[in-house]
Amino acid sequence: MNFLQFLADAFFPRSCVACGTSLDAGAICESCFTGIPVHDSLFCPVCHARLPFGKKICHRDAGYLLGGAGPYGDPTVKALILQLKFHGVRAAADPLAELILKYFGRCEFSTDGFLIIPLPLAKQRERARGFNQSAEIARRIAARMGLPCKEHILVRTKHTKPQTETATVTERRRNVESCFSVANPSGILRKKILLIDDVTTSGATFGEAVKTLKAAGARIVIAVAAAKA
Repeated sequence: MNFLQFLADAFFPRSCVACGTSLDAGAICESCFTGIPVHDSLFCPVCHARLPFGKKICHRDAGYLLGGAGPYGDPTVKALILQLKFHGVRAAADPLAELILKYFGRCEFSTDGFLIIPLPLAKQRERARGFNQSAEIARRIAARMGLPCKEHILVRTKHTKPQTETATVTERRRNVESCFSVANPSGILRKKILLIDDVTTSGATFGEAVKTLKAAGARIVIAVAAAKA
């Protein structure tokens, strides 16, 4: 523990982001974490139909499968994401990564041979926040599963307004149109990719990122968020 963290813990003792219980470490108590409902299937990114593992996607033109570990409507999941994203509580990335790992287990989804890529932030937003919350989650998943995590292959080339400030799905798609590029196409050529984000709502951002990865030569992309609206 560094000195700054010691001071933070001394003057602002840690507590569960969901119930407020005092904690020695981490962002959430065991009781609140185990109470989070976890999905048990992948989803179609177009109609959000459940897709048991091994079932072919119902909308083939989507180009990818969607994964969502827990429901964004769950107050505990939402609290973890808000604390990570807007309050700098990086410890919240640990339970969000664990939630995704738990989800993989429930889906009986094999990640063998996959490359992990976090959804990138625009440089301006990442500088303001101090980190990329998706990368924080992705690193932890990669470490636990022994998979490579490549943070700088997929690049955000435009600073767009937050998707929460858009009113419709059409506006969300326009907002992220052509906002990604691949810095090193040879690094993803014919690769299987797990694209990681904290939350997905309309799927517009995932869809645009997947389109960019597939155009650069990725063979399979499964886009997975800790929370799915």
